[in-house]
Amino acid sequence: MKPSSTLLRAAAITVAATLVAGSALLVGGTASAAEVQVSGSEIAPNESTYVGWHEGYTPPGAPATVTDAGLTLTGKSQIINGLATPLTGQTFEEIAATTGLTVVAGGNKYSYQMPIFADPGTAFTTVRSQTDGWTLTGGIGGSTEGIKYTAAQIDGFLGTDFSVLAFGVQVQSGTTTFATVSFQGTTYRFNKVVVPDAKVTIVPSTISQADAANADKGFTVSGVEFAPNSPITISFRAPDGTAFGFSADGPIVTDEVGAFTLEHVYFTSSTGVLPAGIYAVVVTDGDNTSREANISVIDPTAPSPVTPAAPTPEALAATGLDDSPLFLTSGLGLLLAGIAAFGITVVARRRTAE
Repeated sequence: MKPSSTLLRAAAITVAATLVAGSALLVGGTASAAEVQVSGSEIAPNESTYVGWHEGYTPPGAPATVTDAGLTLTGKSQIINGLATPLTGQTFEEIAATTGLTVVAGGNKYSYQMPIFADPGTAFTTVRSQTDGWTLTGGIGGSTEGIKYTAAQIDGFLGTDFSVLAFGVQVQSGTTTFATVSFQGTTYRFNKVVVPDAKVTIVPSTISQADAANADKGFTVSGVEFAPNSPITISFRAPDGTAFGFSADGPIVTDEVGAFTLEHVYFTSSTGVLPAGIYAVVVTDGDNTSREANISVIDPTAPSPVTPAAPTPEALAATGLDDSPLFLTSGLGLLLAGIAAFGITVVARRRTAE
């Protein structure tokens, strides 16, 4: 592995890692669809306003409710999203391929549905999903109400110039709770997503400068309870707050339970010496769940901390340490002389870069 260099102010520092056997690599995939959270206040109780989410039956078996579990309907009830502009220009087969729903509780008397004006635009029908098929109401185009058809057959009944007025779900009897409803690349979510209690662990949590830069040693970064089968990004933050990148064999993906492990993570520095301090490791998954953990890089030969007398403002300005948080917060116990010497070098180079 040959990691690329990323400039970290005065020093170019990179991180490399080895994937543990069993960890997945992302080899491809399509972009995730858009997602919209729908609250109960967005659902109108009747069709007085057709555009937007509303109840289609008057009266319904019971008012629809939205809780943390999702959208609950008691039959007869239908909650549909009226389109501001009816959908045209697609075949029913194309439209059907974008539909979907997720049921989290309830019986089997439910369906996905779409109110449609059929060609030539004056014949109204409702198309409802069935297992491996669809039904139409009203005998449109010579169809028989209640008979299950394929999406291609539905196209034949609707004609070539139909328009979809709305989409949603309906329950004929009993009670059903829906988590999501999908249409045209957007998933409308009614349930509350539980944020995983993700955690990042670094072993060891304290490491010498030499071992932190040793490809045969380094440290291990692992995570649990991130999104399952999700690509993750890893970034690092230096003691002075500067963020820098990460180099690995390829993209990293969590397993089926949201865990991952990276072994032999190590730093490289173009200056030859990795600055001691506390480094943060930040892990973010595809759901934008982000967690971090710290690793302390120490100089094991450094003596115990020496607390200097408070310098005058003039002396502090002369050393160049007044704007160097690296040594003010690391608490690594470096000698004052060592801090001053290294601080002068770093601050001078940083100012040159600015």
